[in-house]
Amino acid sequence: MAVTSTKDIPIFYKFYFLWSDPLICLWAVYMDFFTPSVVVNAFIPSSIAPRNPQFDFLLQQLGGALLMLAILDVVLLRYSKDVMIWKILQAATLTYDLAMLYSTYDALKSQGRLSFASMRPAEDWGNVGITGLAVVVRSAFLLDVGMKGGKGRREKAI
Repeated sequence: MAVTSTKDIPIFYKFYFLWSDPLICLWAVYMDFFTPSVVVNAFIPSSIAPRNPQFDFLLQQLGGALLMLAILDVVLLRYSKDVMIWKILQAATLTYDLAMLYSTYDALKSQGRLSFASMRPAEDWGNVGITGLAVVVRSAFLLDVGMKGGKGRREKAI
């Protein structure tokens, strides 16, 4: 039997999608708009290339996309009791997370910094860790892991 109501969603997923995810998005929005040097340095160390303020509009667009996602998390997920709506939003957001992981990989590769030793703890591991956790949580949710009545729960043999 498939999960159809949000009352069947475990508290962990509810907390992550309704509170943690929007707060992470809002933190990133703040960073994109008000601390662009920190954001750029997180992907391209200033020792490799200095920040060019003419490209700040890209960070502002990224911030706008993350603000939209935060609003969808806060408003749409609280409005809808339909698990399929939750799954559609999480599937769409998962594609964004995967694009973020790929772009981080591509940036590190082009900078010759793919080895574990060359990755910076806060910036590189922080980016990969936060986004990687989101990928794991969203994937588990989409696969019904831990859901009442979902595929991720073992049924008792009769």
